[in-house]
Amino acid sequence: IIWHQTQLLTDFPPMASYNSVWDIPGMKAGVVTGDVAWAILEFAKAKKFAIPAFNVTSSSSIVAVLEAAKKINSPIMIQFSQGGAQFMAGKA
Repeated sequence: IIWHQTQLLTDFPPMASYNSVWDIPGMKAGVVTGDVAWAILEFAKAKKFAIPAFNVTSSSSIVAVLEAAKKINSPIMIQFSQGGAQFMAGKA
């Protein structure tokens, strides 16, 4: 069961009935988290495709990944190693 804000996503049509990730309730361009992120993964599972994750090491690689995702109009995941995250965020 997937919760979306105050409404169960089971109250919406099955994920396989959506034509695009943009049809998922709450989906928007930019960073998605929580229920919407989970719904994207459920949509990909229902449609039998993978969402690629890219391990980035610099701001230029982040920009390159985001530009490529925009060009192909597809969701992606950006991931960091622990060391990479500390470098990007500043080590505490």
